[in-house]
Amino acid sequence: MVFSECYSFTKNELIIHNMAESGPSIIINLNHPLPYLFIHTIHKPSRRVPIFPGFKNLTLNTCNMAPADRDIRLNFFNDTSLIIRIRPPVNNVFFLSNSITTSFKKMKSGIPDFNFEPATFTSLEADPRFNVSWKKRYKDLLMGKDYNEILNDIENSNGCVTGGKFVFLPVKDEVFNPDIFYNRYREFIITNLKERDFKPEKSRLMALLSTHSDRLLRSIHHLSSTEEQKEMIGNFRYCGDILMAGLNFIAPGQTEYEVPESLQKENFPRKISLKSEVSPQANAKIYYDKARRTERAQSDYEEKKIHLENEYRLSSLKFRELEQIDEIRQLLEWKKDNKYFIEKLQQQVPVKKSEKERKPYREFTYRSWHIWVGKSAKDNDDMTFHHAHKNDLWLHTRHSTGSHIIVRREGKSHIPKEIIEYAAALAARYSEEKHASLVSVVCTEKKHVIKRKGLPPGKVLFSMEKNILIKPLNIE
Repeated sequence: MVFSECYSFTKNELIIHNMAESGPSIIINLNHPLPYLFIHTIHKPSRRVPIFPGFKNLTLNTCNMAPADRDIRLNFFNDTSLIIRIRPPVNNVFFLSNSITTSFKKMKSGIPDFNFEPATFTSLEADPRFNVSWKKRYKDLLMGKDYNEILNDIENSNGCVTGGKFVFLPVKDEVFNPDIFYNRYREFIITNLKERDFKPEKSRLMALLSTHSDRLLRSIHHLSSTEEQKEMIGNFRYCGDILMAGLNFIAPGQTEYEVPESLQKENFPRKISLKSEVSPQANAKIYYDKARRTERAQSDYEEKKIHLENEYRLSSLKFRELEQIDEIRQLLEWKKDNKYFIEKLQQQVPVKKSEKERKPYREFTYRSWHIWVGKSAKDNDDMTFHHAHKNDLWLHTRHSTGSHIIVRREGKSHIPKEIIEYAAALAARYSEEKHASLVSVVCTEKKHVIKRKGLPPGKVLFSMEKNILIKPLNIE
């Protein structure tokens, strides 16, 4: 297989073009978070940006993949190679020729090491399939534990799916193996994406196409009733001809003209209505004009009907294509290929905007910290037990009714004193004691707040609390 050149015409996408126009080219999309490699016949665009000038008419020799399942190497016969590195968020493609390495995307660091020798990994950190970004975000993913504790949990379990969640649950007589862990986690992510993103989006697009096809069918059916129009055109011309033939027999001011028996035709009117204020010639012209307008309208309808029938065939074809898609990458590719078609559908059949979800809290931001204030007793319960995280800070006045307050921790281990005092002042302000000089406010983590059966809205029980004496916040 011979490839003629590398080029790009879409951001973050590289094309390795097959020399044979009907042969499959390689499309490499490096978009985050779903990079992919796609083999497909593509017509060379007129506007394109050449990539890797030294890549010209190269014959593919071998293709192999690194053991870590993240580097794909295409080897060509003249000791040149293309290496596709899929390691979000630093996906890239490298061209190796004459001991010189160039990259598709700019490199922030030096040239990476490409090792395609078999390798085994005894720890998670040694496995290159897990890039460094997850280490930066582990607190967002697994709150309440430090990094070493998380590593220990992982390295004592190959992971499993329980209740729709991926958990580090040790399995009896099963030794930790990074390959097993990685494959299970990858399968979980793919399945999760399919359930969360693929199925709803495919259903949305199929509904959009179905609605569009139904609308087209109704329009085609409406335009199919042209026999009545043909009859109207004939009647209008007949009336005009009869009036021109009988000009000498129509008196001024006459409102009706009876067609002579010798000129009568079956299924045509026996009497012709006239406008008394105009001449017989003008009345004839009125009927001729009506015939011409109806004729033009019929011609427009025929053209429109042909256009709608073509649109319906296209819509049916796209619907059948969409039905055959069963995984998210195919769906993304289909959406890309049909971008303008989908945009047109959305303009023609606008999706009704659902009402914006009402939030049970007011939002305050103080020194980049997000603080929520419940709007009512019922909203207090909703905010505290359905929106807040268990490690968020919860505050409320000790001796009076008022709003629950939530300080969003958002993965941060420490909440500064001034933030807690600001939230306490908010709790005092949104309570019955807002005019007092000092108010007693309790604070604890949300996980120590419970709601027992039978308690009225807004009423909760809490423990592990601390007490703060604070002046209510003055809000203009």
